[in-house]
Amino acid sequence: MPPPLSASLVTCSFAGDFDVCRLLCESIDRFVPETIGHRLYVPAKDAPLFAGLASSRRTIATQESLLPRWFWQVPLPAPHWRRRLRLPRRNIYLTPFSPPVRGWIAQQIMKLAATAAADAEIVVHVDSDNAFIRPLRFDALARDGRVRLYRDPRRIEESGHRLWHAAAGRLLGLPPSDFYDAEYIDQIVVWRRSVLDALLARLAAVAGADWRIALARTPHFAEYILYGVFADKALGVERAGLFAETRSLCLSRWSEAFDSAAEEEAFVAAIAPHHVACLIQSTIPMPIAARRRLFERAAAFAAAQDAGG
Repeated sequence: MPPPLSASLVTCSFAGDFDVCRLLCESIDRFVPETIGHRLYVPAKDAPLFAGLASSRRTIATQESLLPRWFWQVPLPAPHWRRRLRLPRRNIYLTPFSPPVRGWIAQQIMKLAATAAADAEIVVHVDSDNAFIRPLRFDALARDGRVRLYRDPRRIEESGHRLWHAAAGRLLGLPPSDFYDAEYIDQIVVWRRSVLDALLARLAAVAGADWRIALARTPHFAEYILYGVFADKALGVERAGLFAETRSLCLSRWSEAFDSAAEEEAFVAAIAPHHVACLIQSTIPMPIAARRRLFERAAAFAAAQDAGG
């Protein structure tokens, strides 16, 4: 009989998201079983700021540790000077094997590396502007030895998604397509480490090079689509030891600020029993105290929902 599955959470953050990340950590400590650890990756220069969030279940590690030594970060000024000088908002990296690598691409490589380095078979990717609002049950992550795969068959008609699907097909050596029958991007995304290991081996085999070189040379890809297409189309959900789920674990607010109390009430009222967390995008202008109050209202609503009230 195979050993029981274990799980861990992974978050990539930085100083600009420290306050929202602290809310996330508080919600994890409140709603996530202590047997599920939390690995928080931040830039080395931000590690002292985040050090106070470390605990018996939470480890602070550097994002630099997730990249090979041949990734060299280009020195850039602080964010406010970047805006004034119209420089890229995210970091830029140079490598001897590729054109300059945008920070968004590097962060996706970090997520893949963080999963490969995890000490659990189930890795749950949680962005720092999420907050858990009800207990995370293990059966939301795995059932009968199979691990959750978010798989929504509804196509998102955006050019970026078409680019990401096409890139996944090229990287995996699949017949070309700009849509592989489902979308896989969500706010709380669950991966199986053994599937990730097979994905990295496939990337290296198709490219004939280190998987990180293959991705550094790819200007547009999405890590969640890459994993989802591989699990779904290259391995097959059953063979990969996964089960497909169309419902999101997270209720998300992506871009628009809350203009009234009624909008906040509507957001809370939209919480469904399968939502274990809420997201308010960190770029939405909202004081941290207001975010905390809204998350508390969401948690109270979820508790009443679970009690049948």
